Amino acid sequence: MHIAVVALGAFGHVNPTLSFVTELIRRGNRVTYFTTENFRSIIEPLGAKFVPMRSWMAEHDRHNDSDGDQTQSEGDNVAASVPFLFLNEAGAFIDDILAVLQEDRPDAIVHDFAGIAGTIAADVLKVPNIMLYTSYPANEYYSVAEGFNNVPADHPLRKAAEEIAENYAAKYHCRVMTFQEIFDGQGDFNIVMMQKRLVPHNETFGENFVFTGVQIGKRTAFGGWTAPDNGKPLLYSSLGTAFNNWPEYYPILFDAVRDLDINVFAALGAIDPSSLKDIPANVECAQMVPQLDILSQSSVFITHAGMGGTGEAIYYGVPMIAIPQMEEQAITARQIEEKGLGIAFIDKNKITSESLKEAIQELLCNPSYKKTAEEFREDMKSLGGSAASAEALLNYLEKRHG
Repeated sequence: MHIAVVALGAFGHVNPTLSFVTELIRRGNRVTYFTTENFRSIIEPLGAKFVPMRSWMAEHDRHNDSDGDQTQSEGDNVAASVPFLFLNEAGAFIDDILAVLQEDRPDAIVHDFAGIAGTIAADVLKVPNIMLYTSYPANEYYSVAEGFNNVPADHPLRKAAEEIAENYAAKYHCRVMTFQEIFDGQGDFNIVMMQKRLVPHNETFGENFVFTGVQIGKRTAFGGWTAPDNGKPLLYSSLGTAFNNWPEYYPILFDAVRDLDINVFAALGAIDPSSLKDIPANVECAQMVPQLDILSQSSVFITHAGMGGTGEAIYYGVPMIAIPQMEEQAITARQIEEKGLGIAFIDKNKITSESLKEAIQELLCNPSYKKTAEEFREDMKSLGGSAASAEALLNYLEKRHG
């Protein structure tokens, strides 16, 4: 089989595909991978054919600018900006993708919701459109697109996005990529990289959905990391790699852990380490880090409750303190607390050093959280991860060809 993969040029979109692609290639399939040039050194060692894409977003958009303000160049309304940005990114990708795949036709095109060019290419080439979900798929009870409905119809970015989508439909004879189609659309076959038991109303999904859990594989981008050899518990803090510019959090964290007999690693994302003051002696900070190496050695994980990090924490049996930054993450944060996997601070503005310290101590001292995390870990590993994803996709394609 020849599988094409289209991914937005960001770690949160590329990382979940790596072990999946590795497994497809291990089983004797060819993979052509389309993403931005900065991921060449990560993709090519897997054995995939790497095709670099120009990024419109890298040239026109800044999630976190240099003076510390979180902005979008088209405005600070994220709900209005995101469809506009993703559609423009698709426009930068699609012609180069088609130029390659019209000469070397794939058996399927794999992408997540942000890889809009994957849907367009599948429509043009009339090949199976395979959707990857690292978070909740939409059903009658849950809609990602609903969070974008509060944007007025006459908002300049909403109107601009609709015009772009209509132009693509006219030019490529593909479906109209409305914001509903972008965020709630489904593929011909759908691979959900999370635990089925964490998806509300999961019984509503049909046979074209498989739940294979988090995809854990080797990542080489940041090297390795080993915890200090002092026998103390490790607290890992990471608020993700996008929309994470919240400098007020770090003084709260530092004051919470300063007197605790633990090791702390804080992944800073967009925060410049030199901007932080009074860092405690037991805290190590870095911007981009080998998360799996750190999580596998951690006793507690402070997370924004994105499904990537949440799934990885469950895979390693690590209790969590969830501090969501947006509504989708708030759903996961509530699940973390309700299932006994950790403690949630739904309103980040109400966190104090004292309340955070109490939560850390509760997770370190109350064995019920670790017990629950380990039980979820066993369930997660039973789902099969990348091997199950590859097998499910190949079985689907074989049946379709048959």
